[in-house]
Amino acid sequence: MADGGEEGLISREFQIKTAYLFHFVELTEWPDAGDISICLRGNSQLSQFLPALEGRSNAGHVVHVKVLANDSQEHCQILFLSNGESITPSLFEQAKAEHILLVSDAENFARNGGMLQFALRDNKVKLLVNLNSVKAAGLKLSSKLLRLAEIIE
Repeated sequence: MADGGEEGLISREFQIKTAYLFHFVELTEWPDAGDISICLRGNSQLSQFLPALEGRSNAGHVVHVKVLANDSQEHCQILFLSNGESITPSLFEQAKAEHILLVSDAENFARNGGMLQFALRDNKVKLLVNLNSVKAAGLKLSSKLLRLAEIIE
């Protein structure tokens, strides 16, 4: 495949992931959500696409986008951890206490306690969901979202 074609596929992949993150706003129920902050921690190509969501409204929530330093603890409702970032026990405890939806495209993220994982299969973005982790954080996912996903126990 030519470099331009592969770059276009990668760009499309991150556009799709950005769209998913935006739709997670309406497909996730938080106990006390007003505005929704979607945060990115680590180095990811998502940083090129997420700013387009700033200020947009979805399901009555205004969306804000924050790109965080690796150890930043700003409050977010959705936190995307890039490949270089791992889920630590303290991060998982923070997610449970503050009702943060943890999302990543890192390999085995959902199996290792993450909540939503993007996985590439046959050049398509698929979702893996760890329902136990989602419930532990006091979050509820829409049945629409769960029908699209593979559930990890």
